[in-house]
Amino acid sequence: MRAEDTLQFMADFYPSIFPTRKHCLNHLFCTIGNGYRWVKGELVEDDDKKYNRYRLVKPVRKAEFEDERDWWVRYRFELEMHEETGKRINPDYFFEWSQPSREYSYIYHFPKNIRPDWKALLEECRQMLKEDGVEI
Repeated sequence: MRAEDTLQFMADFYPSIFPTRKHCLNHLFCTIGNGYRWVKGELVEDDDKKYNRYRLVKPVRKAEFEDERDWWVRYRFELEMHEETGKRINPDYFFEWSQPSREYSYIYHFPKNIRPDWKALLEECRQMLKEDGVEI
């Protein structure tokens, strides 16, 4: 499945787990044991009936996350409230990168025949990690 179509699948079927693009990239490229594997240059989910049946009628140019803007607004609000009051952040609005493993994470381990759209997504993830101060 094309890279952006995979992100759209994640956003459509699991919006509470993947409310933003960043959540998806973290899961695909940083999380160990994420249930995906490289097949013919693409990350493919190991075993999911929905995933295997799901096909977009028209491939997406860029995945859309329906509530992403609202999620980030609430995330910033939760951070501000935490700074002011010291109270815990609502776990629904918490994001932290998984620390990529040099031994296992796909951010480091990808095939030589990686498809261009997947390579672009991987590079986007690397850029986000750098911007957020995560050493890669």
